Amino acid sequence: MRIVHYLNQFFGQEGGEDTADIGVLVKEGPVGPGLLLEKLFQGEAQVVATVICGDNYFSANVDKALDEGIPLIAAQKPDLFFAGPAFHAGRYGVACGALGTAVSERLQVPAVTGMFPENPGVDIYRKGVYIIPTGASAATMKEALEKMAALGRKLYRREPLGSAAQEGYLARGLVKNEFLDSPGAVRGVEMLLRKLRNQPFETELPLPRFEAIPPAPKLTALSNATLALVSDGGLVPKGNPDRFKVSGNTVFAAYEIEEFLGNPFQVAHSGYHHSEVRKNVNRLLPVDVLQEMAQEGEYGNLLPVFYSTSGNTTTVQSSKAMGKGIAEKLKESGVDAVILTST
Repeated sequence: MRIVHYLNQFFGQEGGEDTADIGVLVKEGPVGPGLLLEKLFQGEAQVVATVICGDNYFSANVDKALDEGIPLIAAQKPDLFFAGPAFHAGRYGVACGALGTAVSERLQVPAVTGMFPENPGVDIYRKGVYIIPTGASAATMKEALEKMAALGRKLYRREPLGSAAQEGYLARGLVKNEFLDSPGAVRGVEMLLRKLRNQPFETELPLPRFEAIPPAPKLTALSNATLALVSDGGLVPKGNPDRFKVSGNTVFAAYEIEEFLGNPFQVAHSGYHHSEVRKNVNRLLPVDVLQEMAQEGEYGNLLPVFYSTSGNTTTVQSSKAMGKGIAEKLKESGVDAVILTST
């Protein structure tokens, strides 16, 4: 089997966030995680090429990156295509999903990737490419690649696949007919009886669950309102005194705006290229515009402190906890509305 593997600039050993703008390139043979991927096939397959692209470049030029990457992949005449795994990295996940979908549709080559279930690439591309669920970080690399290789092997051999739960990939939202020993009416009654008896049962058609979040009430008088700034862009004073994690952060902090703007600062966030923010903090914390608006009487006043956190690969559970904590502090300060800035 001939395998082509896609990696971002970090796993492709082309640098870190400083090289996130590099375009699409190809290297001969396996690179980084590709060495383990090839080893898992125990001589059945060879990673003939590794396609690499910077996260910024791909996310900002998806169509262009696909048009550049697909011919490079096609030229290798692959039997299988693997991307990532991307874990919880959003830009990387989008690139893996987009390329995997394009390879599957345009080249008719089986494609597999891996992502943390909360990665934004999952919901965008789950119907176009097989996605193995992974942990949030590269600590689960070996397990993720083992599952990706196993699924890729079955796809190459055109072996019949079971359900997502049976095969270990994330559900693609597709419904297939299959033959069972008992008809649906009988199975439905049996499930109902188990439910009535408080016995365990499993539905054959799980419905999506959406959390209902009511919108905040509108402001009746903006001219008298107190506004606050909150950012998940990782803004911290120099030295990161509150120990924000650049990935998987679980804490937030409040900083005096005037004191913060008058002293050196840094960005504790590994999910975006923050050179422009370091040049001008108002790109992420728009104090300059808000001060002008306040002078012109467009709103009442700005809370003298802003709340900061880092939202890169942060779990939903941690996000809810931090959001609740920040909201309580804002309510105590008499804030009427919040401007939430992100990356």
